[in-house]
Amino acid sequence: MHALILALHEEDQNAQQVTQTLKLSGHGVIESKNFTHAITVLNSQHVDLIISDVHLENGGNVFDFLRWVKKNPSTKDTPFVLFSSKPTPKAKYFEDGLRTTARMLGAALYITMEIFDSDEFRKQIDSLLPEGDKATELAPL
Repeated sequence: MHALILALHEEDQNAQQVTQTLKLSGHGVIESKNFTHAITVLNSQHVDLIISDVHLENGGNVFDFLRWVKKNPSTKDTPFVLFSSKPTPKAKYFEDGLRTTARMLGAALYITMEIFDSDEFRKQIDSLLPEGDKATELAPL
């Protein structure tokens, strides 16, 4: 199973963990640091799955991004995963509301991990992808 995955992660350590983990499963990863770049990528090529930090700070919020993805004809069927790594006490307090809102807006999965578990993360992501080869060509941006 090889997929092309767009990963929107603003925090470098989180981005590195996610990217390395996805590559262990044989997936291609396009890293994006902000909402605007992620939309540029999605307007220029097909991806098989989108993973985004829950708490975005650089240009937009994750629900704006999720709404855009689900309203766009070329991305509306792309599975969208929200990921919260090392949530703060405040983030934990709001987690149920965020999870419910994400589901209502069309997210396929909401993952939260206090300590990043590569095997568990890969298992959850791989469960969203159909068997067989997917698009793995990375287009230069």
